[in-house]
Amino acid sequence: MILSHSLTRRLAPRRRPLARRPPWPPRPPRPPWPTAYALADLAADLIYATWRPGRRRIRDNLRVVLNTDDPSTLDDWGQRQLRRYAEYCLDALRLGRLTPADCHAALEADPADWDRVRAAAAQGPVIFALLHQGNWDIAGGAFTHNVGPSTVLVESLGIARLDRWIQRQRQHLGMRVVHDSDPRAAIRALRDGGALGLLFDRPLPAHEPGPHRAGTDGTFCGAPCRLPTGLARLALSHHARVIPMAVIRTDSRALRFRVEIGLDFNYAESGNRAADVQALTQALLDWFETPVRRHPDQWYMFRRFFS
Repeated sequence: MILSHSLTRRLAPRRRPLARRPPWPPRPPRPPWPTAYALADLAADLIYATWRPGRRRIRDNLRVVLNTDDPSTLDDWGQRQLRRYAEYCLDALRLGRLTPADCHAALEADPADWDRVRAAAAQGPVIFALLHQGNWDIAGGAFTHNVGPSTVLVESLGIARLDRWIQRQRQHLGMRVVHDSDPRAAIRALRDGGALGLLFDRPLPAHEPGPHRAGTDGTFCGAPCRLPTGLARLALSHHARVIPMAVIRTDSRALRFRVEIGLDFNYAESGNRAADVQALTQALLDWFETPVRRHPDQWYMFRRFFS
């Protein structure tokens, strides 16, 4: 007797699907975000207690910003500084789930300021100057929501896989990422009248040899420092408007920030390029001195900043 194919399938014993093995090691449940931020703070306290070279550099920088030599005060603010940075690192894990609208909602700002930012971006090239402070990625996402896509000039983290992951997060929020080792795309963005954001507080050694483009000397919080000239040279070469922005965290257990935008910041050109570069860099340092002194724990400067 010949059975039809369909009947054969009905009479055949059914195979039970193999049970999926649970992952090993088992993945612990993710704690609520407030708990995760509290755990990040505990990790930061441990790092501060054991990271001797970094702790020494943090104290040296804070000694200038706070204008004190009191060890307990320096350690208190140094510990807070590392906590804020740990919270920023935890923020990075959330960026892939955020939208530009979420960033806008997380960033407290005067609506009139965004109107002025839109007007400035519409008039020609703009460079937004920022420090390693608060959370600059949230500011970039909020800019996308309020104005449109931007280009950001970034420094490599030194770990290729981590670098790619962080830059994908930023691209997800509407930022076009350009590495400082090849800034041609940033130059094209300015030539096209676009917006460029960059962090300009990367310190250089005071004795660094090389041509004048290596850095320029300045004063911050009353002490000498040396910074790269890239921002100032880009602004002067393309007659770009420069707008400093300070992003301040207002809640250590949530994505809550406030932005201070220097919409009245201006600079003048004298025709002497070297002098103009130094003057513009110094003017930015002067503007950022107030938010850094007001929130010393939110300036993530773990390198030796002062000469």
